Amino acid sequence: MIIQLTGNVRYQITLDPSTWIFDDRKIVLEDLLSHGEDSEEITFNDESEWNRQIIEGETKPPTLKSEKKFKKRELLESSFVISLAPFLEYAEAYEDENAKIVFVHNDGETELLYKDRETFYAHFSNKGKRLHEDGLFDLLVVGEDGIEKERLVYVTKIEFQ
Repeated sequence: MIIQLTGNVRYQITLDPSTWIFDDRKIVLEDLLSHGEDSEEITFNDESEWNRQIIEGETKPPTLKSEKKFKKRELLESSFVISLAPFLEYAEAYEDENAKIVFVHNDGETELLYKDRETFYAHFSNKGKRLHEDGLFDLLVVGEDGIEKERLVYVTKIEFQ
């Protein structure tokens, strides 16, 4: 099932949560809620020829086969979320930062502020399976500290006001 971003927006965007599993912007739910404790960034500071070749894609790193295998296993076993901020920004709200977004879900309607969009995540996959039978998602509102503040179960509509 798809969800359309409607209301007071310049562009009505259509979201298809079933395609997010293939989106590189997805995040493992446990990583999002881990409070950023073990966030170690891998960088290539030296200008070694072999690093340059790997980064630019001239050669395949020796771990490429095992990385693909691990990635497939991760897709089948992990729970994923994706940030809704880019999608909400693409719609271009007429009210800019003052806009309000109404999320229609199982328990009714919840109004959230557009300016808080960086804290909105769509939880669409649980242990490698769709979260809901028809492919819809739950909305997580996650604080800067990585703690889940609010969960809206089974979002069916998103409307800007």
